[in-house]
Amino acid sequence: MNLKIANDNGNSEHDLIIDGKLVQQPNVFAKIMRVPNLDDVNKEYVLKNLHDNLLVSIEGGLYYIGQRALESGQPCRAIEVGVDNNKVTSDIVYINTLAHSAAAAIEEAAGKDYDLSALDETITAHVDMATALPVSYFNKKNCQTFSEKFTGKKHHVCVYIGDKEVMVELIYDFVKVIPEGVTASFALKENNELFEEYNKQHKDAPLDKADFAENKVLHIAVGEGTTEFPVTTDVHFKPDFISGTNNGNGHAIDAVIDDFKEQFGLMKLTRQEYSDILQDEGHKYHATAVEFIMPALENQAEEILHKAKQVIQQANNEIDVVCVYGGGSIMMREALEKKLKDFCDRAMIKLLYMPKKYAVTLEVSGLNVFLNSKVFAALKEASAANN
Repeated sequence: MNLKIANDNGNSEHDLIIDGKLVQQPNVFAKIMRVPNLDDVNKEYVLKNLHDNLLVSIEGGLYYIGQRALESGQPCRAIEVGVDNNKVTSDIVYINTLAHSAAAAIEEAAGKDYDLSALDETITAHVDMATALPVSYFNKKNCQTFSEKFTGKKHHVCVYIGDKEVMVELIYDFVKVIPEGVTASFALKENNELFEEYNKQHKDAPLDKADFAENKVLHIAVGEGTTEFPVTTDVHFKPDFISGTNNGNGHAIDAVIDDFKEQFGLMKLTRQEYSDILQDEGHKYHATAVEFIMPALENQAEEILHKAKQVIQQANNEIDVVCVYGGGSIMMREALEKKLKDFCDRAMIKLLYMPKKYAVTLEVSGLNVFLNSKVFAALKEASAANN
């Protein structure tokens, strides 16, 4: 069995495209001491919703993954926001990637009919994977360290489907790490649907995917804990413009979450759970959550705006398009877009603020374009020839 995985590890959300199928999960796990009683668990339901119900054993540890972790009531571990969010060394990035890779292998083996009887006790899957690191962490040593965490050995993941245990052997044949920002560039060159909202508002000077082979683009990738500001032309980033800041929704949530918990007498609430409340307009705490976070979001937006101006001025205004995306950009749009547009208009720069529909998945979509490109195939071939 062969799997092709585009893997975007966000601070808050884990987005993957596995053989063309989009998987979106909270990027958390909960480590537990023992396997719970699974005798009465509906195995068919778990198999049909496997990524939402992941309980796995990896390298001697037992973990609930993603949505299952959040719903378990167990303490969850998430990627730190701020200076300690090094994804190269993160156990969360490593464990969750293995878990979702194993789940995809089981789904492939079970087929469209989700046939439990089709699952062997051991499934072997060969994996090609494209992933990315923030530009501020991107260098040859970090890329090699990160890729070799997966390619350096075979991985064995035991997945619990009710009381049925399935062992998955994962062999990562080739893993290519590229810079965040470049990931989005692959998507911008591929899909004109990304510009529909912009082009409706700018009929006199519309954007087209062909433009991004030559445009100099400042990316503002707003995440949970960091915001990256790479400058790219085509799918190449400029080494002099690889800055990032510790800004994002996670910092805003951290600033208000204790007061929010006190407001409702909550004993515990994770950053991911607060984020879920913000996204769920039907939640009973939604309006209050928005009210609490807006001043803190405005502070984050001001700092991002200040850094964006610095980068543009460093480039002597030689930027064609400023492209804003990432999960953090959605909530921040009201606080950031108008002020950023005023600055861009003055400098005669186009502002492409990604609509909610594409803001979160732009990078994983770009990774998937890269994964299925002739460039990736050539890099894999060259790697095999050198080994």
